Amino acid sequence: MSENRQFVENPLLLTDLFPKGVFHFGEGEIGQGQPMQMIGNELETKSQELVEEASLQSEIPPAQQKEEIEKLPETDPNPEEMITLTIVNLLFDSCDANWDVATKSSYDKLMSAVKVNQESVIAEDIEVLRVIGEKGFSPALLGDRLSPVIFVWTDQDMAEIPALYKARPTEKGVILHFPAFSTMCGDVEMKKMVWQTMKQVLKF
Repeated sequence: MSENRQFVENPLLLTDLFPKGVFHFGEGEIGQGQPMQMIGNELETKSQELVEEASLQSEIPPAQQKEEIEKLPETDPNPEEMITLTIVNLLFDSCDANWDVATKSSYDKLMSAVKVNQESVIAEDIEVLRVIGEKGFSPALLGDRLSPVIFVWTDQDMAEIPALYKARPTEKGVILHFPAFSTMCGDVEMKKMVWQTMKQVLKF
């Protein structure tokens, strides 16, 4: 060391005073865009990390690396995104494609009187789905709706639908088969049978 303590002949002697490293500018490197050289433990640590990362990458075959990059996480359907209803009315027949004022009034009156397990059902929990032209029932017809009670209104005998005025349990509840709604509105006896079946099956 020089007698003047502000100058040091060997900068490496100061590494203990600078734990994050000392930068050494070599001759001809200043102003030529060359990166500074890091000196000390930090340089060794970074070099070791790079070597380990490179060795890990080399152990994985390129095909597997590509597969892992392209693999997307699977997303399961979220039950919270489903629309939860109490009653869904499925209309299969063309006569129910469009209701007149009287038929719509009869529908509103019937749905306001229906109860499930002794409890009234609010209008927001009842929905009409017109599936005109479908040849049978399948859960896919409900789309994103969940409902324990399904009323099927049709004059036809269809697959996966119980006999007229009969009920069949489903995974989530029950499905009931009634005549086409417009047909029922024109027959007093049918109205009575529909009402009695609803009361018996839904227990109200």
